[in-house]
Amino acid sequence: MVSSHNLSDYETEREQFSWDDIYAEADWDAPAELNIGHEVADRHATERESVALYQVDTDGELTKLTFWELADRSSQFANVLEQLGVEQGDRVFSYMPRIPEHYVALVGTLKRGAVWGSVNERFGPDGISYRLDDCDAKVLVTTSDNRETVAKALEDAPTVEHVITVDRGDGAPADDVVFNTALDGASTDYDAAETGGEDNALLYYTSGTTGLAKGVLHKQRWVAGVAATQKYAVDLQPGDLYWSTGDLGWLTGAINTLGAWFWGTSLFTYEGEFDPEEWADLLDEYPITVLFSVPTAYRMLRENEEVLADVDLDLRHALSIGEPLSAGVVEWGEDELGVTILDTYGQTETGNMIINNYPTMELRPGSMGKPLPGIEADIVDPETGEVLEPGETGEIAERGDYPCFFAEYWNKPEKTASCFVDGPDGEWYLSGDLAHKDEDGYFWFEGRADDVILSSGYRIGPFEVESSLGEHEAVAEAAVVPKPHSERGNIVKAYIVPSESATPSEDLKENIKTHVKEELSAHEYPRELEFRDELPKTVTGKIRRTELQDEAEDEAEAAT
Repeated sequence: MVSSHNLSDYETEREQFSWDDIYAEADWDAPAELNIGHEVADRHATERESVALYQVDTDGELTKLTFWELADRSSQFANVLEQLGVEQGDRVFSYMPRIPEHYVALVGTLKRGAVWGSVNERFGPDGISYRLDDCDAKVLVTTSDNRETVAKALEDAPTVEHVITVDRGDGAPADDVVFNTALDGASTDYDAAETGGEDNALLYYTSGTTGLAKGVLHKQRWVAGVAATQKYAVDLQPGDLYWSTGDLGWLTGAINTLGAWFWGTSLFTYEGEFDPEEWADLLDEYPITVLFSVPTAYRMLRENEEVLADVDLDLRHALSIGEPLSAGVVEWGEDELGVTILDTYGQTETGNMIINNYPTMELRPGSMGKPLPGIEADIVDPETGEVLEPGETGEIAERGDYPCFFAEYWNKPEKTASCFVDGPDGEWYLSGDLAHKDEDGYFWFEGRADDVILSSGYRIGPFEVESSLGEHEAVAEAAVVPKPHSERGNIVKAYIVPSESATPSEDLKENIKTHVKEELSAHEYPRELEFRDELPKTVTGKIRRTELQDEAEDEAEAAT
């Protein structure tokens, strides 16, 4: 356990915080001179023993990558890119699992001064080709076992000139650059591109649940923002082993990887997908001190908590991202993991987790917490940009003047402009997420602006209802949506995955309804419940409420 935390007093730190203090940690004269690849690898390659990455593959085999090796190998990758004609600002994308080569390619691309983007492996050819074609990507880095999928994608991505393939025993087409062979033949000497804070660095696409995905562009200065979160919210300390379960196919993976490496922290990663028993074994075998995952994973560990019975945990800190974390999961974490799981909030556009709970701040279970020092965020009226009073529901908004805030949607200036509103005291970025603040400045999530349920004149946020449902012992997961109703306009309908110990029945439905009615209010409880084996989810693990809402609307229409 640590004797002190990086953020000892939240209000004091907010008052005295300066981004200059974060930039001062960099090797170069940041932000005027700043290269993420250099700052997260070369700066820490001062001795050969310090480990950057512990990677466990699907067979349980461990591979270690020191900062020294990361610096050398990423320099070799940067040299290969240069030999292929990749210039500063060109787009290099990946489609790979969590293997050491993926992390090397990320850092090497940034050293070259090229723009890094990535596509999660859950996307098929259409999802890959759309992203590659939209940004005129020049290089794709992948693995031999993904090569068939990539081949189909490349049929609709004509700008890709080179495919760099990690041969995992399947071989690679003759025209491909074979990753390890090419790097072995390249020099480890490479002077990182002389980029500055305003040069392009990262291009990640939103999940596109409403319309086509948008490319979100971040600058080199982005690393200062993520470094601040890793310092204050993740509270990284010397000697930590940090398991961020996010994939580099999502910006969250890059945030936690590069933000941690900015401070020289050792990362842990597992190549496989979530499995409660496997995760329990990894937590038992490796001295992981900080865990960062998603609510779905914590909920599934709670549902299968017997796997943790004989696990010797080294955790001192745990965090969550992606969807709001219910109070019940927080309480479970304290009982079973021995840590308080702290909720965090951010978007691809915010570039980082910008509203968080912090280890030294009073926790209010169910709250998102407070803004990161150095970031001004509030709840505003999306029509007028006026800051709302405590307790009033509005949109979460931020001033766009912090380092990791996005530069633009790629080649979509009108889309970019539409995210902002001029308020009485300046411009706000509108997140599209509804919340309110309490009297003490804590933020409380209520749902996406288009998720709010209007029923009999009431505005009902789905998260509050879902949280209440999740506290019932018979409920493993829950999602609520509006269902059209002739008298009420809409009613709340809940889709529930029952716990393994529960037997779905009409009596159980009534019991769950009563639980919510008594815990919340008579107008918020779900008037209809439906049991499901599983809930539809996006590739990021978020519940696809729009799909459930469409089902509820079709059901209502069929009944009329």
